[in-house]
This record gives sequence, structure tokens and C-alpha cells, in this order.
Amino acid sequence: MKKWFAIILMLALFLAFAGCGGEASVQDAPADEKVIGSSETEANMTAEPKKVTDYPKIEELSWTFRNTVRYEEPVAAFDYTNNSDFTIVRLDLIFKMKEGVTSEQLQFVDPISDSLISDEEIADLEPYVLDWIVCDPGETAENAVCYMTYNAEPTNAEQCALMELDYADIYFIGADGKEHSVSYSAENGGYSVSDAAEELFVWSDSDYAGMIPKPETRIATVERDDEECFYAEAYDISYDYYLTYIEECEQMGFANDYPDDTTSISFSGTNAEGVNVDLRFIDYMQYMEITVERTES
Repeated sequence: MKKWFAIILMLALFLAFAGCGGEASVQDAPADEKVIGSSETEANMTAEPKKVTDYPKIEELSWTFRNTVRYEEPVAAFDYTNNSDFTIVRLDLIFKMKEGVTSEQLQFVDPISDSLISDEEIADLEPYVLDWIVCDPGETAENAVCYMTYNAEPTNAEQCALMELDYADIYFIGADGKEHSVSYSAENGGYSVSDAAEELFVWSDSDYAGMIPKPETRIATVERDDEECFYAEAYDISYDYYLTYIEECEQMGFANDYPDDTTSISFSGTNAEGVNVDLRFIDYMQYMEITVERTES
């Protein structure tokens, strides 16, 4: 009896729903209203983006580590040539130490303990490279930072020769002109393409953004934009253009707060309205940070 009662109740609910909504509500809707399910609108709204089936392969990137000096300290820099058909926006590489590497071979001093990393600690190391330099097909991106441990760089290329690739994320410009990413696992040689797609250049029409030049670059993002602060990041920026951008800010009324100091990788200027612009350039990333905010009165 309980089973039949449940079936009868379900039928009653179904008939009640059909009588209250359904077809009549669609027909009675205003002509200028988009009704989901009544036209091609639903198909357009629910259509999935086309799957990315072509992407840069790790085998198409030719890289090397070389000895250099950064901030007056000897380190290993990462260079690679992009032999793919895609512009690579960013490259994240995770390495692991080769089996059997010893502390005596590695000769890496832990900056915290100020002593050589032990044999036992070597197995847990995950060296990595974060390369933010935009690299077009056939070009070479140079001087990216590599890390042996968090915030500690290898001191020479010989140390990097003792590690091997474990995992990679490649961010690239797809056929749709947006940023896509593909992950690679060295363990099985497989690739996995993300469904996410990001716009390359995002800017703002806010008051703060209107006080400064729009950067002439392919890639920019606005990370904060409110009444208190505007903060953006611009990529694929050369040092010469960074200096030009400073001049453009000055032409728009931002007087240098430190005119007696040599402009190198940072600039601070204030306009007549008490609004301050701060710029910071990072050469090995070809990247510029832009902050605009009102100074305290």
C-alpha cells in the first residue's frame, strides 16, 4: 500500500507542475524577454567552449642552465628556446633530484642552517623554475630564476645537472587568442589540457586607471581596482619601455618623489591631486607592477 501511495503522490505532483508552468509560461512571456528553453538562447548559453587539442609540447622546448651573477651572487640561470608553434606566456617546471645524488656531489648549502644539505634531505628536494618571460615561436627566453629550495637559488649549473624534470605547466596563447595551459607528467609522458581560458589583456576604465597610461603590451591583468587602490601587472615589458612608461606618467602629471635618486627598477610619483603612482620593474621577468592610490593627508 505504501508503494502504491508513493506512486500516486508522484503522479499528482507531476500533473500539478504541468498545469502551473511549462508551456503556457513560455508562450505568455514578453517577446523581448529571453526565455531559456524556448529558442536557441539556451543552446548559446550552454554551449561549451571548443576543446583545445593542439598545444606546445615539452619536447619542443630546448633548455639549458648556465652560470651567471644576480645581485652580486653566483647563481644558475635558466634559458630555453621555444620550438613550438605557440607563444608561451609562462613556464613552470618542477624537478626532482636524480637517484643516488649525494651531499658531496651537490654541494648545496642550506641558507637557513648554513650547512650542506644532507644525503637524506636531497631526496625530498623539489627544485623548480618559474619563467614569466613571454616567448614567441623560435625565440629564446633568457635569465629566468631557478630555485633549489624555497627562495634559495642553485649557485651553479653543475648542481642543476644533478636533477631531472618531474612535472611541467605550460601557459600559452591558443588559437582563440586567449591564455590556456597544459600540464605534463614525466612519469607517464602524458599531457592534460585545462578547460580554463583567460583573457590576455584586462584593463579598467576606473578613475585611478584613467590617471595613468595604458601599458602597451599584450598581457596585463588588474588585480585590484576599488576606491582605495588600483593595482595591475604588465608582462612582456622591456626595460626601455619601462623607462618610457615613467616618462609618460610624468607627462600625465606625476612628479618624481625622489628626483635626486637614479631611476633603476622603481619609481614613485605624486600628482597635484595627491594621488601617487608606484612602479616596479623586474628584469628577469620582463614584468612591471603598477600601483595607484591616494596618499595620506
